[in-house]
Amino acid sequence: MAGNRNTDQVTTGDMTHKTHVLSKLLVRLVILVAGVAGDGLFAVADPTALPQLPDAVRRLDAERVEIETQQQATAEAAAAIRREASELERRRQELLRELDAEAATIAAKEKANQEQATTQAETLAARAAEIEHVLRAGGKWVSFTDEIAPLLRARCVACHSSREPGGGHVLTNYAGLFSQGANGPAVTAGDPASLLCEAVANGSMPQDGEPLSPAEVDVIQRWVALGARLDAGADATAALVRIMPRPTQPSPPAHYAAALPVSALAFDASGTRLLSAGYHEVLSWSVRTDAEDGGEARMVANLATRIDDFTERVHGLAFSVDGQRVAVAAGTPGVIGEVSLLEVPSSAESGSGITARRSLGLGDDGFLSVAFSADGSRLAAAGADMTLRLYDVATGEQLAERSDHADWVQAVAFSPSGKKIVSVSRDSTAKVVDIPSGKLLTTFNGHSEPVTVACWIDEETVATGGADGAVRIWRAENGKELRTIVGGQGGVEGLCLLSDGRLAVAEGAGSVRLHAVADGKLLQEVATVESRIATLTASSDSRLLAVGCLDGTITLLSLDGSRAPVTWQAAP
Repeated sequence: MAGNRNTDQVTTGDMTHKTHVLSKLLVRLVILVAGVAGDGLFAVADPTALPQLPDAVRRLDAERVEIETQQQATAEAAAAIRREASELERRRQELLRELDAEAATIAAKEKANQEQATTQAETLAARAAEIEHVLRAGGKWVSFTDEIAPLLRARCVACHSSREPGGGHVLTNYAGLFSQGANGPAVTAGDPASLLCEAVANGSMPQDGEPLSPAEVDVIQRWVALGARLDAGADATAALVRIMPRPTQPSPPAHYAAALPVSALAFDASGTRLLSAGYHEVLSWSVRTDAEDGGEARMVANLATRIDDFTERVHGLAFSVDGQRVAVAAGTPGVIGEVSLLEVPSSAESGSGITARRSLGLGDDGFLSVAFSADGSRLAAAGADMTLRLYDVATGEQLAERSDHADWVQAVAFSPSGKKIVSVSRDSTAKVVDIPSGKLLTTFNGHSEPVTVACWIDEETVATGGADGAVRIWRAENGKELRTIVGGQGGVEGLCLLSDGRLAVAEGAGSVRLHAVADGKLLQEVATVESRIATLTASSDSRLLAVGCLDGTITLLSLDGSRAPVTWQAAP
């Protein structure tokens, strides 16, 4: 059709030109006729040309008729083209509607198929669970997930991991029991004389530990003899810790015999509640900044709530922006780690301190850090198992897991948009990941020693601190270092971007300083504490800083200088 339109334009141009020529000839003809009729009023340049006038008029008239005929044909052709274009557009719209309808039908069928598959899977799982229950009641079933996996993990994995496969056996998951070791598979289904059964029965396994009890030996032998089956719905290749039940933790002591290092702190949105790490628990402190003492305002912190049932040490705490959720990173070193999500009431004095609790995931070693995205929809967790995990807060589903670092991942932080995340590690690097694409954007190698803390300055700029005693500010896009803030002794253990743009830095040796982000200039030496600092946190309005130390003390600092610092022992 584009070709036809070009042809129309050329034809119309030719016709316009011819019309112009015809008009000029007609003007000359009128002048000639007027000269004859005017009886000498106009002089005729060449009287001999008068006899030729009728022929000229006939030629001009014929040419005019030809032009009009061409114009009519062109108009008809243009009208035909418009009708054809209209019909094509109508057909295109009709095809689009048909495609949309077909896509909707396919989507509906896919949804129906998915729902049917889910229903069938649930039905099969329920039936399998029912069969397992009946078999268990009749002494014909031993649960791998509930009975064997915890036992293997506690007594066998230390010597039979991928890093230390004793006898060539990796017993970190169900499938590993049936893989070929130096002397064949560890387990042969139905055979109570399998290598695993013999090793635990004669005490040669665990090699350097206490032998299994008769009850533990018996449950392994019965499981193998009954077919060494895996529970319905369990993943044969998943790590044992991922499929076994969450272990119940010991209750914390009523009173601590000695204070424990304060390894984690977090303020709620109001700045009136401060959480701190305890032994198998999280301690909640009610903070007041308007208490009176001899007519002078002062700060006070009182223990409000103890939240228990955590693994031995709590290493990371984070409040969501709305203050309604708390994430906890904890672990028993070298044994197990756990990420928990707590729903909390609005008041630090309310009830047990939590309204709901979820375990998001277990790990083979302690989790060290947790962070919420700004909108509260995502949670990042990292730990000593060298992984970075991403969870959906609403559902608790693990969305992603990465192993970009070669050592402990010690801290994580979301960018302001929530689209990027920075992780720092004992391997002396910091890494930035683009969450939507899952792409590793940058590895920053500027630190010469382990990197301990991180925070975002803006969407494109990151600050990190480490054991080298320096805070380094660099670009997330390319890892280019912009400036370095050189500190004192003991490495950097705390780093917070305050709401007014200042950067709070806590050094392990005991000093807390404020620096200008723009040039790194020291603005204020806030305080010096007597013990080694382990962690630092700021209230959302940046009025308060809290410092946790290895001697078990917490120090509360007022950044506007209106209140004297308060230090207390964080031990019940």
